[in-house]
Amino acid sequence: MDNSNELLDNLDKLHTTVLSAGKIKRNLDLDTDDIVLCIAYIKQ
Repeated sequence: MDNSNELLDNLDKLHTTVLSAGKIKRNLDLDTDDIVLCIAYIKQ
């Protein structure tokens, strides 16, 4: 099974907590608190 686009296919279902938003920021090395910008970064 090819799951290479699974994240992109399900971005509209993404929801987060404060803790997981912090993990996303660290993993993507971002300086923003805006999860919408994080999602836009993932789509690039």
